[in-house]
Formats: sequence, structure tokens, C-alpha cells
Amino acid sequence: MSRSPNSPIRGTGPAVDLVENIVKVYSIVICYRPDVPQLFQLCGNLLVNGSKIILVDNTETPYLAKQNIPAGCQLITLGFNSGIAHAQNVGIAVAVENGGSVIAFFDQDSKIEQGFLPTLVSSLSIGIPDIVSPLHFDDTSNVELPSLRLNRYGVSRTVYRGNSLGPYPVDVVISSGSVVTKEVFEVAGTLDEDFYIDHVDTEWCLRCRSKQIPIRVVPLAVMRQRIGSKSINLGITTVFFHSPVRCYFQLRNCFHLFRRPHIPWLFAWRETLSIFFSRALLLLLVADKSTYVKAYLCALRDGLKGVTGSKHE
Repeated sequence: MSRSPNSPIRGTGPAVDLVENIVKVYSIVICYRPDVPQLFQLCGNLLVNGSKIILVDNTETPYLAKQNIPAGCQLITLGFNSGIAHAQNVGIAVAVENGGSVIAFFDQDSKIEQGFLPTLVSSLSIGIPDIVSPLHFDDTSNVELPSLRLNRYGVSRTVYRGNSLGPYPVDVVISSGSVVTKEVFEVAGTLDEDFYIDHVDTEWCLRCRSKQIPIRVVPLAVMRQRIGSKSINLGITTVFFHSPVRCYFQLRNCFHLFRRPHIPWLFAWRETLSIFFSRALLLLLVADKSTYVKAYLCALRDGLKGVTGSKHE
């Protein structure tokens, strides 16, 4: 099932009051067979900061029970792995229906500090389309994960924190940890479910860019999460390990980037070459090479055919 997308503060005090009393914040957490104690720790941190929480369970067999989740959390059980884009869209619809004016996205393994959410919310321009994002680090390797900035021709460069203390503009960020005003969805639409999981945030960020919606990284807000099952630093690059199924979507969805008019071709080419190069390196490092080769070939076939959504072999 697929739907197109047309449809510096820390701690408590005034920052928390901003979240609780001035704006209504909903945090959407996408779950798939989560580490429950880790998930509930994230929920606790968000609740302390005055956010309401929507847990969207994407697990095939319901994994979370309503009677066990923390007070202040709403559980939506989908009963199948619908993909992150669909799960986020479900959460967005519920948040907006309940009067949410600011919406934050999290993965189940996101790790945040006290004051994280108020720091981001206080950086937003409430009432107009606006997006802010934290500084991301891979929790396993402690590698800073860059954002991307595109020039007028669509050529991208990686953007790291450097010595920045204040917010700085970017064009593509990881969706997890991002905080947006509800007006963003009114102008740019929701997440594109054709992508299912990988490149969902890339496509959406570039769609927002095409609508002149600003995206800024707020370096005083730091989030850690695990990228892949492990990583190896090869000097020239860090290779993140993913399952064959994830590699299928990473490779297949590169072809869909070319099919979106708001995504510059030079960016799509660079992203495609980068993904193919990293997956080629991964193939040299994994033991079960035949399974990965099969996934790669299926991705190439389906990408050329324009297969979308959850279909894979």
C-alpha cells in the first residue's frame, strides 16, 4: 500500500515551559522489535520535556502492549512492517488531528540528553514552515554523521559541525531527531511511501528545499543512534554494515531519486555512485557474499523497472 506525498538551552525551566505551554509538541517514535528498556528511556526523556508521544509499532506481530507503555504515550499497532515512511505518516496524521503544532521524529534507539527537545523547539519559528535538526553521532563508532548542502547546480558537499555554536543552514538531514512545524506538511506534503525506508528523509528534505523551507542544524542539541549493525573505518571512508534487505532498498531507491523532479540530477548521480561504492566495499567485508549479491541484483532489476514500496526478494 502506497501513498504519494501530495496529500543555546539545556536542562529544565523556561525551555520546558516553552514546550508545555506555548506549543503543543508531539514526538513520533517508529518501532520495529525495539529494545523495550531503551525505548522507554527515550520516552521518559521526551515526557520530562513536555512532549506527547506517539509510538507507531511496525512489527509484524504486535510487540508492545498498551497496558505496559508509559503514561503519556499513545500506541498505534500496525500489525505489519509498513516501512518508515508510512509509519511516520500515520503518526503525523494523529499528531495534527490532535492539535500538534510541532512534530519531532525519533527512531527507537535514539539517545538524547535532558533539554534536547526544548533546545530544538526554541530554535523554531512557530507558525511558519521551519525545520531544525540536531547534531548526529553514530553511537557505536562515535563518528559525527554529516548533513548535506547543495549548490545551485545540485552538487552536494558534506557539512560537519566545525566550530559552529549557533544554527547553520543545510539541505539534507537525517529525519530522526528532526523537529518541524506542522506548516511544513501543509506546504511540502508528507513522506513518500514509494521509498519505503531508505532515502525517505533525503527525498523529503529536497522536496522541502524546492519549496524554500529552511532546514538548520542546531549543534547544541546532540543525538546518538546506531547506524547499521557495526562499522569499520577504512581510512578513506567508514563502512556501515547493513542486512541484505536494507542494502536492497538503499540501492533500489537510488533509481527513484532520478524520478523526482525536485531532486537535482547531479545530486542523484553522486548519491547513487556513493551508495554503490559503499555497498561494493561492504561486499568485500561480509561472509555471506552470495546473499548480498542476490540482493544487489534484485535492487538493480527493480530499480530499473521502477518497483516501489515494500516489494523485494
